[in-house]
Amino acid sequence: MRPLHSTLCFLPGFSAALAAALAAPLTALSPIQVAHAADVIQSAPAPLAKPADAPPPAPTPTPVTDRLKRDAAKLEAIVASDLAKRFLAATAMLAEPSARVVYRNREKGIAVSKRAFDAMSAEEKSSLAPREFPSEFYYDTAYGSPLVYARVLDLAAPHVRLGGEGAPRPRLLDFGYGTIGQLHLLAHCGFDAHGVDVEPVLPALYGEPGDTGAMGAGSAEIHAGQWPADERLRAAIGGGHSLITSKNTLKKGYIHPSPPAGQTVDPRKLVHLGVGDEEFLARVHDALVPGGVFVIYNICPPQNPPEKEYIPWADGTSPFSREMFEQAGLEVLAFDVRDDAWVLDCFEKLGYTEGKTRQEAAKEYFCWYTVVRRKPSA
Repeated sequence: MRPLHSTLCFLPGFSAALAAALAAPLTALSPIQVAHAADVIQSAPAPLAKPADAPPPAPTPTPVTDRLKRDAAKLEAIVASDLAKRFLAATAMLAEPSARVVYRNREKGIAVSKRAFDAMSAEEKSSLAPREFPSEFYYDTAYGSPLVYARVLDLAAPHVRLGGEGAPRPRLLDFGYGTIGQLHLLAHCGFDAHGVDVEPVLPALYGEPGDTGAMGAGSAEIHAGQWPADERLRAAIGGGHSLITSKNTLKKGYIHPSPPAGQTVDPRKLVHLGVGDEEFLARVHDALVPGGVFVIYNICPPQNPPEKEYIPWADGTSPFSREMFEQAGLEVLAFDVRDDAWVLDCFEKLGYTEGKTRQEAAKEYFCWYTVVRRKPSA
């Protein structure tokens, strides 16, 4: 233990001499010394109290991913496969997005991220207008929740082989991906997930570090342009896919519209493959591994009556016939099957039906799906 006089030397107001005096027996001190020591002790400041621990910082709000996790919990009851359930559970691993700004010239079909915009010359910037996208747009864009994609996985799961432990990561191509949400979820499920789309805003929206690349147990990549017409894209995306999907893109009304007599369809409202149907399916076949699965899933509004404008996206049947699939070496597992009931269940749980009765909502949403598989020996 430190001697009393050595400790007192470090207290304000105590001299070394006084401390030494205090260490002596009281009988050795004069009355004046005792009184002086008492005065000093009484006037000494109290020891400093230990600072209170600072409260922990408030957690950063995560409203977008919190909503997706809540919605995933609601949908779990209406999916069947382990793959679809893992897809929904992967919402727990999503990063919270922030608002983004994209600079665009719609007439020229140009869109760039803020980072790319900042690096441009003043002349290049002059033709671009900013558009801010709120944080919730990141995963949903204009096409609704990416969680609906769980149904696509449910339809594929009984037929697709994804390999076991030690096998290469399965590859997936989403044709007309529209939002990066399902690609991130697939990556966290262990897929090397690729999305391709012609919309120029998407690569600008998803052009920041962390938007693509390695993610969880897999990866997510996006590609801009016409696949499979663009040879460069075919090379970049490659093949060996266990699963190719198209949700709300490969609709008959988009590819082969059939408006009432006297009506024409604005080409800007259509999907242009860039190749004929036969070549498109041949490319799909070649991009799949033997036994790989191709799913077309289309949710549609009701078609207008003949006296009103034709809605291309209201015809969600397959743009390719059963015979065309078979001629391309693709085994037809399901063709133009109606899935209205599942969509109604899903949309009710997500709040899209806005309080409408089941009968009322059934007049507003329609769905078809087709599932084919590359023959194992083909």
